[in-house]
Amino acid sequence: MNLEASIQLASKSPLPADLVEQCSYHVATRGYAAIPGFLNPEECAVLVAGMERAIEDYRPVAGSERSRLDQYQMHDLMCRDLNFARLLEDPRLQQLLAPHLGDYWVMYAATSSSVPPRGSNYSNRLHIDSPRFQRGYTFNMGLIWTLSEYTESNGTLKVLPGSHHAETVPPEELFEQNCVPVTCPAGTLIVFSARLFHRTGENQTDHWRHSMTLNACRSFMKQRMDWVRFVPDEVASKLNVQGRRLLGFDTRLPASLEELFVPEDQRLYKPNQG
Repeated sequence: MNLEASIQLASKSPLPADLVEQCSYHVATRGYAAIPGFLNPEECAVLVAGMERAIEDYRPVAGSERSRLDQYQMHDLMCRDLNFARLLEDPRLQQLLAPHLGDYWVMYAATSSSVPPRGSNYSNRLHIDSPRFQRGYTFNMGLIWTLSEYTESNGTLKVLPGSHHAETVPPEELFEQNCVPVTCPAGTLIVFSARLFHRTGENQTDHWRHSMTLNACRSFMKQRMDWVRFVPDEVASKLNVQGRRLLGFDTRLPASLEELFVPEDQRLYKPNQG
């Protein structure tokens, strides 16, 4: 486990209000937006190094086909490397996601997405990241930190603009004829509706393509993992208030009457979260 952080994002300057407004508009209309320069080259390099170590160490769970399929998509990076947990401390995330999910959103899942040379990964299938559909109401949002350049030849993200407005799955042919490759430099943050139909392309190069993804949800929804218990205390205790909130520390349930009847300032489930 790496408990030494090489990146510090908690002190990042806020994004300009007009950029946040543009991002929200693009997400609302076409389903996604991209912000280049969100991470600098040094930050990307640190995260890539940690990701490559995790891929090298990964061993699929015996008898689990899903574990084999996920071999290039690590689900526990925030448990094993403080640098990935530090991503949660970035105040700019609140600016970008609160307009869609409310002020008290939490992390549903955090997964890497690496595409090997001359290959792809499980995200190559046409899919969405949230099965829930309610017109005019957002349950989940997605973030992608591109740690490598996204090009049309190295397995870039393909999206069908506006498809988050539809409840039905587009036919494969329709998707391929109308999809847009999201090409962008390393260090870009892609913000998108989790209802946007998308897929990862094939990597036709001799180099890995790396990115980190996060699925965010409303504060009252169940997370994919019990992150408060899953992330080791040695990591979680080093995070700021926002980072711990996103892990779920403000939406824990009491497990006894003693935990229920505590003073207001000690409540596990903080009040007024929607």
